Amino acid sequence: MAPGVRTPLCGALGIDYPVLSAGIGGGARAELAAAVSSAGGLGVLGASAMPPDRLRVEVERTRALTDRPFGINIIIDEDPNEDPEDDRAFFRSQIATAAEAGAAVVVLFWGDPSPYVAGAHDAGLSVLIQVGSVDEAESAVEAGVDAVIAQGVEAGGHVRGTTSTWGLLPATVEAVKPTPVIASGAIGDGSGLARALRLGGQGISLGTRFVASDEANAHPEYKRLVVSSKAEDTVLTADLYDVGWPNAPHRTLRNRTYDEWIGGGQPPPGERPGEGTSIGRHELSSGRVADWPRYGVGVATPDFEGDLAYAPLWMGESCSVIHDIKPAGEIVRDLVRDAQAALTDFAETPPSADRP
Repeated sequence: MAPGVRTPLCGALGIDYPVLSAGIGGGARAELAAAVSSAGGLGVLGASAMPPDRLRVEVERTRALTDRPFGINIIIDEDPNEDPEDDRAFFRSQIATAAEAGAAVVVLFWGDPSPYVAGAHDAGLSVLIQVGSVDEAESAVEAGVDAVIAQGVEAGGHVRGTTSTWGLLPATVEAVKPTPVIASGAIGDGSGLARALRLGGQGISLGTRFVASDEANAHPEYKRLVVSSKAEDTVLTADLYDVGWPNAPHRTLRNRTYDEWIGGGQPPPGERPGEGTSIGRHELSSGRVADWPRYGVGVATPDFEGDLAYAPLWMGESCSVIHDIKPAGEIVRDLVRDAQAALTDFAETPPSADRP
């Protein structure tokens, strides 16, 4: 019998295929999450900084579009200038609201999950967290999470990982077994899914691939740039886009902001070219439209009015294998079909010294 792509994670989450879409900040709204879930994967809403009342509306919209499980993504990084208990209370209110409105999973990122696991479980949610190291994965499992997402340095957006996905994944699988491990970073096609499964992963979480989908809440030119770019067109920086989220390394498409910063000698925050100016206007998670400061975090959504050459276009190295913009459900089906074919070919090919 040919090997399949279904893993124990699928049964645990109530999904058909081990394919998750990432939160992508404001780029993942009801239409994208519902499309991924309806195709058998797990769609995930980008909920970070979204007030509970607005989050409730978005979760209810998603629930109206699909009867399959879906999740929300929350960044639990605490603001050092605020009372940490205020931040934790806000994150707990998001989790409770999402559960009440019909979500099935919460995906955490960039912080300690222990203050939230019990409450999420009590509300009926499965808890996943994206990590960047084996140590972080082990701590998360000790805190009671249901699965971890091992994020490699090749990933787009804010990057927790410092090593390659393909080294981090098997090391994490070995360290936290039998807890499921999901791979993130450098994956944009079915061969990447197959490779993750062969290394012991139980699924994949994709951001860049789903930016280039019909349903993504992303600017059309942003989508086109994903398709036309290669891994070498992306850059990992420690603090270039730090307004609104400092001390969080990130991978983006190389653009005019980056080139002018490099040309100016890579000056520190406060001394960078054009700092203090606006690159345009965009909608915040709260729904309010505001100026977008240069070097500020955010997602270029279709309503962005300004110069896209200065916006942070979060993009992973997987852009090299992304060649089209199409419906998210079709992306899921193609991933599964191509992974199945790759796994079958691998199983039927005699072992060799150089076979990955």
